[in-house]
Amino acid sequence: MKTLRNVMIATFGLLIGLLILAIFLIVRDAQPEPEPQPVADTNVVAPTAAAQLPAATNTPVIVGELPTITPFPTDIPTETPIPTDTPVPTETPVPTDTPVPTNPPPPPPTAVPPTNTPLPPTETPAPAGPAPVNANGLFGRSFVLQDWRTSTSPGGQIWYEWNVGNSSGGGVPYSTLGVMPRRNGVDEVQWYQNNWGGNNDVMPTEGLSWPSWMSIPEAGDYTLRVVVCFDGFDTCLNGGGTFHTLSQEIPISIR
Repeated sequence: MKTLRNVMIATFGLLIGLLILAIFLIVRDAQPEPEPQPVADTNVVAPTAAAQLPAATNTPVIVGELPTITPFPTDIPTETPIPTDTPVPTETPVPTDTPVPTNPPPPPPTAVPPTNTPLPPTETPAPAGPAPVNANGLFGRSFVLQDWRTSTSPGGQIWYEWNVGNSSGGGVPYSTLGVMPRRNGVDEVQWYQNNWGGNNDVMPTEGLSWPSWMSIPEAGDYTLRVVVCFDGFDTCLNGGGTFHTLSQEIPISIR
């Protein structure tokens, strides 16, 4: 910038000098030249060298005043520097090797898919009871509880009514006919309720219908069904005979 300033000052100075020279030449050329004087016809004695006048000099006459030259200021304001581009920050390189901690945490446990293991039942279901059969022509027509007068407390009266038919076409002798309680798949013979038997009983051809009641002294879940035994009255009551099922089972809870 300092060199540029010096060059500009020198250029302006040269231009001013040329301007002054041009004005001078114009003024000089504009002044009229002296007209020649006529020579007399008389013989004029040539003047001596001492009497000769000095020759007229062509002294230039400056018309007007020259303009005052204003010097350039020494301090020329510098140009506002153009801001350079702000460098874009470079991205921090990602470290290639991740440091391994000295004590790494244990890996998460591997999830084990659940198996289809059935849940154990809260209570063991009672085995299915025996299906009704036709025993020597005897079969069950109906078996119901009389809920309106039945007590389900231990030792309470459990009222029921059954109807047994006879398909043999004649009388059928039997040892005992009654209702058997069953708990957890086992007949409770000690609480069996005999309704007919012990007197050489014979089932008539039209069958038999009978209402009655029984009691169970222990609390629990039971089923009741109509049965018949043909192996002797005492043998059947002592558990030595075979009880044939004539009706469906009715569940009952003693509490």
